[in-house]
Amino acid sequence: MSAQFPPASKSAPEWVGPTNPDLTRQCRTSGRKRGTNGSVTTRVGKPQKYRLNAPYDFAPHSPWFEDWFQDIYTKSRGRTLMKEDSAYVIHQVCRHCLHLDGDFAECGVYKGGSAFLIAWSLAQNGATERRWFHVFDTFQGMPPSANADPSGIKQGRFGDTSLSAVQEYLKEFPFVRFHHGYIPTTLDPVKDRRFAFVHIDVDLYQTTKDCLDSFCDRIVPGRVMIFDDCGWAVFTDSEKRAVDEFLANKREVPVSLRSGQCIVIKL
Repeated sequence: MSAQFPPASKSAPEWVGPTNPDLTRQCRTSGRKRGTNGSVTTRVGKPQKYRLNAPYDFAPHSPWFEDWFQDIYTKSRGRTLMKEDSAYVIHQVCRHCLHLDGDFAECGVYKGGSAFLIAWSLAQNGATERRWFHVFDTFQGMPPSANADPSGIKQGRFGDTSLSAVQEYLKEFPFVRFHHGYIPTTLDPVKDRRFAFVHIDVDLYQTTKDCLDSFCDRIVPGRVMIFDDCGWAVFTDSEKRAVDEFLANKREVPVSLRSGQCIVIKL
């Protein structure tokens, strides 16, 4: 059964902008008023959420703050470091890839929050009979190779999780397959599978490179890969460098998003 999205509210919601006076003076929405905390509250004329797109002077539609997506995001709150905008990208790209042949995969699971969003999207849209969702992680934090990574992340970071805890959290999704251990060894069991969607959130240069080497040739044209941390400065010489180097001589190009993610669509 397809996911049912509730109709938009008839009443216009409030939007709270930043406290930077240079930006709030430039906001071109209507009905502004100064709040007691120095912020600017703007009531917009449409039943949607809008956020000032700093440093620009406009407030674009931000659907991740609408009620229907907040209801979805709440299911993973506290189990992921993703903010709403990143989670929204995951959710919408998953919905696109539901109509393509192939399994789904996530490398870098942590506590299972983004994996829940992916699995929930599959389950709600009746797309689990012909595919698996594979999740890959040490489930005990960063591997020893992290100590040599340019990002400065060290072994054991994000270790406040466990395989059993994530399995319990995702237990309502029997189509999830857990691959416990170090990449690239854990990728071997799926070497004969084809993939419609791959989410890579492993941070490290070598691990990102291993994921690209393993998955890229098994993603059929039109399928999507999302890299979670390409846009953050700390990962410039790790995850971003691995993606840029891998794609340097290929037709595909990374599409960077303001959320810090980048998307690669297989040609």
